[in-house]
Amino acid sequence: MSPQHLFSLTILAAALAATASSALAAGDAGHPSRDEVKASVLQARARGELVPAGEAGLLVTAAGGSQTSRRQVRDETLQARALGELVPAGEGMAFAIPAGTQMARASVKETVRQARLDGELVPAGEAIASAGHAAVAQPRRAALLAALRR
Repeated sequence: MSPQHLFSLTILAAALAATASSALAAGDAGHPSRDEVKASVLQARARGELVPAGEAGLLVTAAGGSQTSRRQVRDETLQARALGELVPAGEGMAFAIPAGTQMARASVKETVRQARLDGELVPAGEAIASAGHAAVAQPRRAALLAALRR
């Protein structure tokens, strides 16, 4: 092993040792012990502040109680079902789905063909676009197409 290689390994080992010791020393500062965490959990459980597992997003408090009875809620649900106002389980909110374009296929094909002949159609990957402006064909391509049409 060359002296230069041995020297670089020694420097590397010293740097790793210094980093590891400072990381271990900083790891214990400011963190509660296991016993402190257990005690705080038991206190929160006694006060009724713990949320059941898996329901962290549903922070609902039952302290106030409901102003409607079970029978009223049941009657409202049955009425909504009879009127067709209930969303089926698992479908979430209903969204309007667009029906598509109002142009016929032949009309779209003709529009694209004419845009290609006029040099207005921009091939994929060849557009120059800026914020707020439509993509335009590169000038050299438009000039080439104009020359071919003559």
